[in-house]
Amino acid sequence: MRLAWRVVGMIGITAALACSGCGRSQKPTTSEPTVSSNVPLPEWAPKNPSAEFLRAARVLKPYAEERGAAPQDELSRRALHARYTRTLTAAWEFFGSLSDEQIERFLAARELQLPVKSLTKKQRAALYHYFDVYREVMRDVPPTDPEYGGDPLVQLYKFGAREDLSNVEAQFLVRASGIVAVLMRVRQPDGSLSPPLPVGLGRI
Repeated sequence: MRLAWRVVGMIGITAALACSGCGRSQKPTTSEPTVSSNVPLPEWAPKNPSAEFLRAARVLKPYAEERGAAPQDELSRRALHARYTRTLTAAWEFFGSLSDEQIERFLAARELQLPVKSLTKKQRAALYHYFDVYREVMRDVPPTDPEYGGDPLVQLYKFGAREDLSNVEAQFLVRASGIVAVLMRVRQPDGSLSPPLPVGLGRI
């Protein structure tokens, strides 16, 4: 009987040693950079922000009242600006999909030029997600509205963009005022660029 218990005990110890690393193997092995939860977030940030949104928040600051500010009697403009703010989550996620090296280049030069055809699958998905969100939020805004009207993807096609956007270039730019935007341009057959389609992000 004592021998039997010793055998059982040895089996238990061996099993415990064999599984001692089981819990550690379940930790994520991704190389994605982590972001501290102490990053200050804008008041319109989603309840559960994505990793890309948090990465953008390390660099970008919200417009606050400086963009879309209007006299108190222009309630409709303020309402449109509030709706535009809802599209910023997707815009920040597109910016946050940039690699660490790309963000470093952007901060050093205060601009970053990226052909859409060079974007990773994840970055391209983030860009198209922004287009989808803008279309949904602004779906009943007249296309003639000078600030918020028009589907940005449709506008790119009107400028001559190919269906896969392979002739579109995205320029992340810091203006002299500190405002950060993405300027989308279509490369024309003669090598020239179309007028820019700006996507506002915030400030730096």
